[in-house]
Amino acid sequence: MNMRKTLIAALVLSLGIASAVMYTSALQNQKNLDTEQIAINFLKNGATYSFDGIEDSITILDYYMLESYPVQHVVVISFDTAHAGWGDREGTFIAQVITNHVIRITIVEGEVVSAVIDDQWDELNQEQLIPEEYLQLEEVREATLDYVTEHYQIDFPGNWISTVTTPENLVGASTIQYISGYWTVTISYPVVQFPEYSVSIQNTSTGFNWSGTVTSNGEVVES
Repeated sequence: MNMRKTLIAALVLSLGIASAVMYTSALQNQKNLDTEQIAINFLKNGATYSFDGIEDSITILDYYMLESYPVQHVVVISFDTAHAGWGDREGTFIAQVITNHVIRITIVEGEVVSAVIDDQWDELNQEQLIPEEYLQLEEVREATLDYVTEHYQIDFPGNWISTVTTPENLVGASTIQYISGYWTVTISYPVVQFPEYSVSIQNTSTGFNWSGTVTSNGEVVES
């Protein structure tokens, strides 16, 4: 008899624990959904998406929590705009091209405390982020060579001779070449605060030809 009562008590306890776990999980899932909705609402009401955001382009890429107190909830969202750039671009000359963006929104206790688009634009304060350090041309070259090495398994030489090849009377842009043996790396960029570098790599012996861009933050994008 005592054994039966013990088994019944254990069963009741197990059911109670399972119910509590399910209830807690449901609450957490609902909290996560609420947090994601806060992030989406912020994005939709922000200057960038409000200006020319494309409907139904919003996709949640990631959601995670930082080990901090209070807890920081980070929601990563992808979305498209009909023009390049960020913020309210009314009255400015902008390229009319569908542009994909990624925004990282940090939420603390239901409030958005940080929102950064493409690692370059502060959507919360509507201002361009200034990198802590500007890329040197050698860093642009090395970032590109590392990318090509990883994707094409190519070994590059280590000694490069630089030559400025900017055409005469060209204002507002610069071009420099790095040459080592049969290899030539050409970097062209506009003279602006946050340039995007156009990079090409050629080997006159093998015919290898690569081109792409490097952002001011060091991200390599193959053409």
